[in-house]
Amino acid sequence: MNITVAKSWTELNEWQLEEIVDLYLNSNEDNWEKTFEKMIIILFQKNKGFWSRLKLWKIIKQVPVSNLAEFAEFLLQPPKIHSFPEISALKKPADRLGDLSIKQFSYMDQFFHTWMDTKSDKFLRALCASIYRMNNRFDEQDLPVISKQTDKLSKKKRQVIGFIYMSCYQHIAEQFPIVYPKLKKNDQEPEQGKKGKFKPFSEMILNIVMNEESQPLGNLHQCNETRIYEFMTVFTKIIIKNKKLEEEYAKRK
Repeated sequence: MNITVAKSWTELNEWQLEEIVDLYLNSNEDNWEKTFEKMIIILFQKNKGFWSRLKLWKIIKQVPVSNLAEFAEFLLQPPKIHSFPEISALKKPADRLGDLSIKQFSYMDQFFHTWMDTKSDKFLRALCASIYRMNNRFDEQDLPVISKQTDKLSKKKRQVIGFIYMSCYQHIAEQFPIVYPKLKKNDQEPEQGKKGKFKPFSEMILNIVMNEESQPLGNLHQCNETRIYEFMTVFTKIIIKNKKLEEEYAKRK
């Protein structure tokens, strides 16, 4: 049987992406096996509708769903999807958030973590609004106007936008491991039912402006306008420098 299906997250069509992301975000360890089977079915169904389901039925009649799992292995890997969908009258970020100011990122990051903690659609809506802009410059005063556009999207479309942000966030974390260190084996994760301490980026921005004598990114206004990758590069150097100072201080004791 000659079967052609998507081989990566970026090859999924709009319907597949919405359905698989919805399953991904609303699954848990207890139902993951059944959830993954549903993802496989969506991967092979390709589109919503009677004829697509009929084609899928013909495939499953010949090959059990469990035997099709190898085609969906990429869904078990961290998603690599970094381009946001277009929304009429709004400006989307560059791929991998490349043109983002650290100020805009701090808003997005706050809304994202709150959404992940609460699973509330209220914060997903806020995240989506904070990702888009009216023009090249981010202004938090524009958020109510932007939200009128982003709130028109279906929940599944908003989930896709949130999911793409999560993928971009993971990419940034991989690029800057000093800023986003991985948990070591001896480090304890937060107990079940308890949330890990989230530190807003606005605090990190103030820390650089107020505590770094050289002010490598300028005053608060200039720092807020710094592109995210430039900010992360400077922040990495500051962390390394401060660690060295701490080590030297410890040796003198």
